[in-house]
Amino acid sequence: MPLRRKLLMALLFVIAVAVLGFWLYRRSGGPPEITRLLPEGDVIVYANLKPAHLFDLAKSKPVQVEGEYQRFIDQTGIQFERDLDEVAMSRRDTPDGRDTESAEVFVGRFDEQRLRSFLESISTQRDSYHGRILYVVPHQGHTVRVCVLDPKRVAVTNMASSDAIHQIVDAVEDSPSGPSLLQGYYQHVPVASLAWLILRSGSGSQAPMGSGWSFDFLENTVTVGSVRFEGDLRLRADVIAATENAAKQVVDSAGSFLSMYRTVAESVGTHGTDPDVKAAIDSIQVQQNKNVAVFTATLSQRFLKKVVSEAASQAPTAAASPSPSPEPKRHGRRRHKPMARRTPPAA
Repeated sequence: MPLRRKLLMALLFVIAVAVLGFWLYRRSGGPPEITRLLPEGDVIVYANLKPAHLFDLAKSKPVQVEGEYQRFIDQTGIQFERDLDEVAMSRRDTPDGRDTESAEVFVGRFDEQRLRSFLESISTQRDSYHGRILYVVPHQGHTVRVCVLDPKRVAVTNMASSDAIHQIVDAVEDSPSGPSLLQGYYQHVPVASLAWLILRSGSGSQAPMGSGWSFDFLENTVTVGSVRFEGDLRLRADVIAATENAAKQVVDSAGSFLSMYRTVAESVGTHGTDPDVKAAIDSIQVQQNKNVAVFTATLSQRFLKKVVSEAASQAPTAAASPSPSPEPKRHGRRRHKPMARRTPPAA
């Protein structure tokens, strides 16, 4: 083979590898696919729950559930804490400001036929759009629409209009760039974040707290919050202001608030003397980088274990309170006077 031909083939191979590498880099560095399916919103939230499945949940005490969620588990076989891998949400206020609308995309493992049967049983209407069924379910004053996009993804909206669910269905085939908030600020999300949010705060959107303090210093900003696990849990929030002066105001106001919070936590907090809790509070730092106020905090493994242990210690009491086992016996013996058997324990 002539030398020139060998060089040409080698050059073409290098170009092909470079193009493939650039494509993979752009794909891995871009937003998660399900976030790009979302409609416009003032809040974009994403969580990757796959790492949580690495824990041996089989040894954990089963969580006691009831009501609608228990019915959902019984009929679909889906348990969110076990079967959900990813979730993305877009949320926005209604035009009159009295309510909020949201759209979610869930990724997980589920029995599609059982899920569809459940949706059939609770829906009052079924529409069709581009070959997919939209299940319409009235719920707490909202019109909820559910669409099984494919065997691993489900979309849900609670908006009065069907435009949002239609947009999600269209986006499955079109590979869109995603909502404008995602396009403009996703680059601020740290690499390897397990969960993150992008929040746009307009004028007058920060409600005051009960103590008289408010977060009005966050008005007219965009906040990019993230969670990473590096042995300890790393929390970060970049508050992006319009100018450096506005960012300085955020830093100064947040610093004053943190100083007061630390003082109150140490003096009256129930865990104010706990060294791990104190370390978590003390780890909160605020710095300014041009027009960005950067908040960081670290939650140690010991702190996280204490939180989990405390939650687990309260679980048996909550689970025992309904007393499910004696109740059938009471009904079996005295079906004509069920209230007479319940009154003494309640007193």
